[in-house]
Amino acid sequence: MIGKTTAAVLLILSLAGCTSSTSSTQENSPPPRRELTSETEKNYAETQFAVYDPAETMNRHIYKFNAELDTYVLLPIVDAYKYVTPAFVRRGVTNFFLNVGEATNFTNAVFQIKPDKAAKTLGRFVVNTTVGLAGTFDVATDMGIERQPEDFGETLGYWGAGSGAYIVLPILGPSNVRDTLGTFVDYATLYVVIPNSVKDTTAYDVVAYGIEPINQRYNNNFRYFSTGSPFEYELVRYIVTQSRTQEIKKQRDDRTP
Repeated sequence: MIGKTTAAVLLILSLAGCTSSTSSTQENSPPPRRELTSETEKNYAETQFAVYDPAETMNRHIYKFNAELDTYVLLPIVDAYKYVTPAFVRRGVTNFFLNVGEATNFTNAVFQIKPDKAAKTLGRFVVNTTVGLAGTFDVATDMGIERQPEDFGETLGYWGAGSGAYIVLPILGPSNVRDTLGTFVDYATLYVVIPNSVKDTTAYDVVAYGIEPINQRYNNNFRYFSTGSPFEYELVRYIVTQSRTQEIKKQRDDRTP
């Protein structure tokens, strides 16, 4: 989702020791997996962070691909982006995409029958789009109208859908069957609500397929192989899964009686 910071990222960052956003190729080299000498150690490594991951072999390959793409392509682009744009411009870009994302926050609040959240989200969008100059300034938060992040994966979980198998998506990273479907539905929703007159322009292509992915990566402080653990794949898989489970549980607990 656009600019969404989840508990998973925060937990991973705490494991990583809140590493600096500046990364080198050397820092992103995977730590060697030490040989486990006893059957007890092997069983511990396999079960301590157990998550349903039937496609683990493929997922590990994708995880490695994502790490290399991140190190050699995405992070250098992010570093260049930070170098050529002042902080207030980057903040404005982030605000703009968060404002665009209010469309899916609103639809999912409606799907979850949360009129209070839907009303606040609509109010935020109107205020930030007008007074906030197309969302580049977050005036709504200054007015006390807090952002109400929702996504379709949460909506499915809210109504009882299980997470399904763990999946590592190319570029997008850790997910599961339910949230993968949710991600595509949310992207489809955004695509539908944007007028065709806008989508048919070169500016839209530059923003949607150029600036937006760079902004997403800029706002995610996670760095591959920064945990210092030879079992980073298992750690990330477990933390992302557990934090997402807690998010869904909170959504259900907040259900209006």
